[in-house]
Amino acid sequence: WGRNWDGQTDVPATVTNVVALSAGWAHSLALRTDGTVVAWGNDDFGQTDFSFLARGVIAVAAGYYHNLALRPDGTVVTWAFDYPTPLAASNVVAVAAGWEHCLALRADGTVVAWGDDSYGQSSVPALASNVVAISAGMEHNQALREDGSLALWGRTNAAVILEPPPLTNAAAIG
Repeated sequence: WGRNWDGQTDVPATVTNVVALSAGWAHSLALRTDGTVVAWGNDDFGQTDFSFLARGVIAVAAGYYHNLALRPDGTVVTWAFDYPTPLAASNVVAVAAGWEHCLALRADGTVVAWGDDSYGQSSVPALASNVVAISAGMEHNQALREDGSLALWGRTNAAVILEPPPLTNAAAIG
């Protein structure tokens, strides 16, 4: 449901046995139980033409005009994106896509970010340590730390956030 100017809500018949979904700006991704990815909607930047490397995938994330796929070996595949995946994006356990930036959560609780950094969204602050979950917004990010506190960085409507908010015991972010 929602605005459907490029067919992003017209789910193809091939979208079956789905275990995860992700919505980009004007395209959608589905991850099937067999590790294959189905993409539909706007393809102005090749975001629905996924790489042959995006097979055997365990997680997906759709951004504005790009996608990320996490493979079981902890590597990240991106497509329709102008920024190369950094070497530090290894041993990854989760991915998130923002407007024009990407996040990867490593097994050691550290976060790797790359892409546009106009508002500091790709500059991971030191307080984003011991992280157990990540989420990317248009020009900002959230990281849930193992103690239930949050690290936020990037742009808000008011300012750039680099300090954790007064919230504790969080269980999930999005």
